Amino acid sequence: MTIMAFTTAAPVRPQAVSDGVEDVVAEAWGVFGEVQDLARLGVEVAVTVRPGEILADLTVSREAAHLLPTLVQELETSGITRTETGFRIAGTMCQGNVGLRIVVNSSEVTVGQMEALVAAVGVDVDAYAGGECARGYAA
Repeated sequence: MTIMAFTTAAPVRPQAVSDGVEDVVAEAWGVFGEVQDLARLGVEVAVTVRPGEILADLTVSREAAHLLPTLVQELETSGITRTETGFRIAGTMCQGNVGLRIVVNSSEVTVGQMEALVAAVGVDVDAYAGGECARGYAA
């Protein structure tokens, strides 16, 4: 028996894929400029965009540690996790469509700054020393 299959779907044109890549790269230049501005403030940003997911990773330097409480207050469903080298704050923003992780090295923040951060999050850091997330977005 011979089975013949026919499709009416148009084949994917390589030029269409190339055009899509160019469009994405053109948009990335705008993001690049914003990331450079944040880097000048002491915040490194890495944005990963995948099908159905946007994830932003922020690494906060000592110079930018005073920004932590405000950054955390902007998060929805935020939680804080103690790591071997510092802290990770995870949550969502933009109506929950963007996952955000803020990484802080323990040598980059003072005790007072960490206390302010914990007050902003409303989470007992010591309760999460085992590395589990407080609530919401898993880090």
